[in-house]
Amino acid sequence: MKNQNAVVIVGFGSQARAWAFNLRDSKRSLVIALKPESKSFDRARSLGFDTIELESDNLKKYRQFIMLIPDDKHSDFFHKNKSHLQAGSHFIYAHGFSLAKERLHETYKTFQHSLLAPKAIASEVRFQYETKGKIGAAFYAADTAAESELKSLAKDVGFTALYKSHFEEECLADLFSEQSLLCSLLPYGALKSYNLLRKNGVSAEVAFMECYLELKSISQAFVTLGPEAFFNLISPNALIGSQKGRKLLMNDSFDKAMEQILIDIKNKEFYKEVEADADQIRASVVNEWKNEELSKTFEKLKQELIP
Repeated sequence: MKNQNAVVIVGFGSQARAWAFNLRDSKRSLVIALKPESKSFDRARSLGFDTIELESDNLKKYRQFIMLIPDDKHSDFFHKNKSHLQAGSHFIYAHGFSLAKERLHETYKTFQHSLLAPKAIASEVRFQYETKGKIGAAFYAADTAAESELKSLAKDVGFTALYKSHFEEECLADLFSEQSLLCSLLPYGALKSYNLLRKNGVSAEVAFMECYLELKSISQAFVTLGPEAFFNLISPNALIGSQKGRKLLMNDSFDKAMEQILIDIKNKEFYKEVEADADQIRASVVNEWKNEELSKTFEKLKQELIP
């Protein structure tokens, strides 16, 4: 019989699996909740997790839910499951997007809605837990009882530093950082740099090490040492080159483009854009990268160069 005090993880994607492993290792009771037709049941059970079906009155046995299905599925979740949930149930989100966009906390006022948003990808959530490392998270709780539950949960998942925020702020910062730096400038800057070196006769191996592999060591040094120590550490050539690149690349048009990204998020224009077919866009982007020489070089060299 399942523990009715268990926390329910909704979904079994990469973040859900990381949270589930960490919670289990912390001796926290949990169950995985999935759609009746989900193909993830077998995988979750094979890994030793208890499971329950969504859209079932079995959900009324539980009151704490971690929403780790995609943000665009949250509204559909409540539409299909609200009659199967006990009033006062506590829903915890790893991102503020669906709350900022859909205002679910206003539509479904009979439930509590909280935020516990780690600033790390799923593999890092698991790695830092296993190595007793550090992970920061933004959080929001409606009252002291919910805050106490969040802090207890965060400790068991392995989040070591919590900073108060709210749905709108976390959503704004998360969307902006993805568009301005993390998922745009870094990967596509690496690609353009690699391709230009190759066009000018640099070998694939050298271009790969310079424009792709060093991303990890440079980013790690910048983050772990801090900006001042980083710029004290790098070579004179790197220092002078950093300032030349800064002036040539990060000019007024760059600043205006960054500001436009932020404006489109704040005025909710970007919310309309994300209503596009993400699966179709993902397939197109992955296909583009599949055809890039950089990806082929990665496959060729990863065993030799990547731990």
